[in-house]
Amino acid sequence: MRHRVLAGTYTTDHTSRGIYSLQYEDGKVSDTHLFAEIDSPKYICAEGNLVASIASAEQGAGVALFDLNGKLLDQLSYEERTSCYITIHEGRIYTANYHLGQFSVIGIDGDHLKLINTIQIREGAGCHQVLFHKDQILIPCLFLDRVMIFNADLKYAGAIRFPAGTGPRHGVFTKDGSCLYLVSELSNELFAIDSEDYSCAWRMSVLPDGKKHLRDTAAIRLSEKEDRIYVSTRTQDILSVIDPAQQKLMQTHYCGGRHPRDFILLEDHLLVANRYSNSVVSFALNEDGTIGKEENLIEVPQAVSLAVSDQED
Repeated sequence: MRHRVLAGTYTTDHTSRGIYSLQYEDGKVSDTHLFAEIDSPKYICAEGNLVASIASAEQGAGVALFDLNGKLLDQLSYEERTSCYITIHEGRIYTANYHLGQFSVIGIDGDHLKLINTIQIREGAGCHQVLFHKDQILIPCLFLDRVMIFNADLKYAGAIRFPAGTGPRHGVFTKDGSCLYLVSELSNELFAIDSEDYSCAWRMSVLPDGKKHLRDTAAIRLSEKEDRIYVSTRTQDILSVIDPAQQKLMQTHYCGGRHPRDFILLEDHLLVANRYSNSVVSFALNEDGTIGKEENLIEVPQAVSLAVSDQED
């Protein structure tokens, strides 16, 4: 089956001009071309007929909204520095700002954006993601070693605490919401959190030989059957495959480039964005969920995030 994959990029060295589109079909990626010219779209998301990205402009940093043909619908600036994460949830855009220690909620009214609220957690908190569980909003804060919890009214409702120097970064809930799997950037660990009381059920290293504190573990994805967890670690240039039922590291695999900041699972393949080698690489997944052969590689300048948007441009 054919899919369109969008790649968010850094534009700091001017090799990239914004968001790129590439085609996925039968395990291979091809046909890289510019989807939308925008400054600093380092994280992107797609939902329905909309694509949203982090973006910068002369007025400041914020978000940009596009249709599926790459047409800019609206751009909103509300921050001094760009956020690091963006998602769409129940008709609203949410961003997390690593540098400023805050998260923001933006309304979508037709083709227009409106800032609803910005919640300051702490300057330099390292806010890295926005997660949703029932009526709660969870913000992993790397430098606080906490996941901050807010209610639907954006009021503080508690925190999940982690050991000092852990650096919680990104997480994913199981489909039934019973468990949160979360990776730590600084200690290179995977945590299984019981969402009933937010206690830690177990934790383990995502690196070979149980190594920890080598830094820069980044993205996490859960397989459709929820029997495999995939994690990237940038400084090691590896992808890790974990069996959560056995709490076992099944495999670490070379990412096919340098600095694998993000990746996605698509059909029976894994696509990884390698920033410093300016590439997106497609790997086949074996029947047991481990990473198999490299299908192919395509050049995408400073690629750091990936999202699937299936309408052809």
